[in-house]
Amino acid sequence: MTMTEIILRISLAVVAVLAGLGLGLLLRRVLVRRLKKTVLDDWLIQTLGSLVLVPPLVIAAAGAFDILTNRVDQLLVAWLFVTEGIQPGDVRVVAARFLGSLLIIVFSIGVARTLSKITMRGIGEKRLDLNVRILIHRITYILVMLIAVFWVLALWQIAIELPVAVLGTLTVAITFSVQDILKDLIAGIYILLEHPFFIGDQISTANYTGQVINVELRATHLRLVSGEDITIPNSLVFGGVVINNSRYTERRSTVLLSLPLVDFSREETNAQILQCVNELEEVLKKPAPVVSMSGITGENVELILRFWITNGQLATVTDVVYALRTTLPTANLSVKEAAGDV
Repeated sequence: MTMTEIILRISLAVVAVLAGLGLGLLLRRVLVRRLKKTVLDDWLIQTLGSLVLVPPLVIAAAGAFDILTNRVDQLLVAWLFVTEGIQPGDVRVVAARFLGSLLIIVFSIGVARTLSKITMRGIGEKRLDLNVRILIHRITYILVMLIAVFWVLALWQIAIELPVAVLGTLTVAITFSVQDILKDLIAGIYILLEHPFFIGDQISTANYTGQVINVELRATHLRLVSGEDITIPNSLVFGGVVINNSRYTERRSTVLLSLPLVDFSREETNAQILQCVNELEEVLKKPAPVVSMSGITGENVELILRFWITNGQLATVTDVVYALRTTLPTANLSVKEAAGDV
């Protein structure tokens, strides 16, 4: 073989590979552009686009190899040496099963994400709350992946009874060691179904007050009013008292007053307190503020002031305390919050 023929063969092989690559990229571009107009998930679209590249490249590689050499005797000898003792049928079966398993896994992920997207869009149009949509989305994804796992087992001709028996034994053994996790999972399902609060609401538990960032099956994520992000196990949230501070647009605040008896007049003092509070624009006029006597301790009289403010305007409570201090300089004032430090 002359040098000219070698150069020509190499050039033709390169052209064949580039032509196959160009054709594959063109087909991929056309397919991806069309599929993006459908409801398919981006994962599945990109996977199909990648698979389109394979046939042109395989054909181009075979053509390039044929161009470079017409003799494959040495390659066949090397292949027989490597595969000696292995039946060709076995190799084909294993390769087919492996390729089939890979395709099932890849497409299952794409199908699961696509079905989840369709489900989220469909139930979103029916105005179901976000918690239920998240739960249905996750259940749909898990079911599709479980079907894919059993499909792969069937492809490899593994009896379903064996993995089911193993899973049953492991379930019994693991249940005793993960009781707390199971409690959190069950509590998470109840929270997502009963939705005592939604993502974005401000809630108060026994120890924490913050905004709900995410509700997962195992835990609820809060951003505290102080700025920290915390994760609370769902069993603690579901089993304890939870106050939803965002459920209504108004909330009631309470200020405790301790006033010397010598400075207290039942009619005048109550009127002064109510007038002081009503002068503040941030305090709601309906429901109207109320002052009541809670008791007399020694030389002091104990009063309770209850008034309503718009949810989120916490500075109003501070304004009320300062106004009362000006009106009643001898009174001891303290704020009582039923929902904690909110």
